[in-house]
Amino acid sequence: MAPTNEIDPPQNESLYNMLQSFIRSHEQVDEHSDSFDRFINEERAKNTVKDRKCERCERKYKVEMDRDGNPKPLKKNKQCKYHPGRLRYNNYDDQDYYSCCNATGSRSDNSCKSHNFHVSEYPGFFNKSEFVSTTERSGTNKAVYALDCEMCVTINGYECCRVSVVKEDYSIAYETLVRPDDEIIDYVFNYSGITKEILEQGPSKSLKDVQNDLLELIKEDTILIGHSIGNDLKSLKLSHNKLVDTVIAFPYNSFKRNSLRWLARKYLYERIQIGYGHDSAVDARTCMKLMQVKVGLYIDTRLLGWDELYKKPEVLHHDDDADETESASA
Repeated sequence: MAPTNEIDPPQNESLYNMLQSFIRSHEQVDEHSDSFDRFINEERAKNTVKDRKCERCERKYKVEMDRDGNPKPLKKNKQCKYHPGRLRYNNYDDQDYYSCCNATGSRSDNSCKSHNFHVSEYPGFFNKSEFVSTTERSGTNKAVYALDCEMCVTINGYECCRVSVVKEDYSIAYETLVRPDDEIIDYVFNYSGITKEILEQGPSKSLKDVQNDLLELIKEDTILIGHSIGNDLKSLKLSHNKLVDTVIAFPYNSFKRNSLRWLARKYLYERIQIGYGHDSAVDARTCMKLMQVKVGLYIDTRLLGWDELYKKPEVLHHDDDADETESASA
């Protein structure tokens, strides 16, 4: 889907003005994210083209390629065994357990899932010198958009396989499936909602084409909203300096980030990311609504009835959804 307008003025100019105090540069967003992800970023920085450490099972391994230049799958007796869920603390029995299967113990004990590829990030692939910047194109577009990406796993790490950009009225400004240059080794369907069949049926675009499209839509003065938006821009290899991150706007504490799902339930009385597969368009709309709530511009008329459905999120235990992602990308 091509950008709907090259220059798309905001539908509500006051939103653009009211978001000014929430704007952060790309560098500031990355610094904030690194305060949570410093350990994993330090581990990623040690990876090389050949020598890696798996982010799922934490084993060190060597990347092996076949004659066609594709990564070799692991042998059956050397599968990557891991827990896709996060380790939680149970107050009742004073034990840590995994949210995916309620198992206790270390990551390698009683693993509930296995895969024929390890997952790791090659930092050289996300080299900043390969990024494109919204400062490269002339023009102005004082609009507010919300952006979200879904990720699949390649030998390079988490790469974008779908991107959605929505306007202030929640309509789609731009959306497309994205074909990574390298072979996808895990579609992570539970999170991405993308399968091999979906991507092959398309229509889809290369990352380079997507970058060109986005640079026609997003100008240097455009405001972009997102949840951990630095990860989305990283997957797009796109640099922009008028960013509003809902993680920063709705802080939890210095150790955890609020998940988008929890924020949607608490502030919008909406349930998102239920079942298998996230939807980047839904997540982008949620980010837009959250910032409209933050500045007092969003009113959901459904709440006037205050039926039981909308009361339920008030009793939600916060820790059930705090920082709920398989990786920093979600």
